[in-house]
Amino acid sequence: MKIKILISILLIAMISWTIIDHEDSTTNNNVQERPEANEDSVDINEPPSDEVGISQGDFAPDFELETLDGDVKKLSDFRGDKIMLNFWATWCPPCRAEMPDMQQVYEDHDIEILAVNLTETETSIETVDTFVDDFELTFPIMLDKNIEVADKYEIQPVPTSFMIDTEGRIQLIQLGPMNEDMIVQTFAEMN
Repeated sequence: MKIKILISILLIAMISWTIIDHEDSTTNNNVQERPEANEDSVDINEPPSDEVGISQGDFAPDFELETLDGDVKKLSDFRGDKIMLNFWATWCPPCRAEMPDMQQVYEDHDIEILAVNLTETETSIETVDTFVDDFELTFPIMLDKNIEVADKYEIQPVPTSFMIDTEGRIQLIQLGPMNEDMIVQTFAEMN
C-alpha cells in the first residue's frame, strides 16, 4: 500500500513538472524581442537567429557565393522574390534532366532560380561553363567551390531544391529532380 502511494505521488510530481516546464517554454517561445532601431542595431528585416535553419518553415540561412559570371551574390539579395535554390552538379543525370524545365520556369514565371553548383566535385570550372552553354541557362549559377554552402544546407543527394517564399522562409525541400509543372504548382501555393 505504501509503495502504491509513493509511486502515485512520484507520478503526480513528474506530470506537474512536465506541465509547468511546457508552459514556461511555450510562454518564452511566444515572446520574441526585437532589437530596437538604433545606430548599433542589426537590420530589422533580418530574421531572428533562432528561426534560421534548413527545415520547412525556417528562414533559409544566408550565404554569399561567386557566380559563374564573376559577380558575388547573396541569398538575401533576393529577399522579396520567390526563390528556387537548387544544388546540382554537371555529372548528375537527374540534374541534367531538370535543367531545361528550370530554364523554362525562369523564362515564363516570376520565380528567381539560384543554381548552386557543387564546384569542388567538378573536374573544372570550364566543365560547368560548357554545361551552362549547352543547356542555354540564363539564371544565376553560383559556384560552391569548397562545398561550404552545401554543407550548411546538409545536401546529400543532388539535385536538392529549397523552395523559399518572399519572406525568406523555406516552404518545401525537394530531394531529386523537379519538372516544370511541379515547380510552378509549388510556387503558386506560396506567398
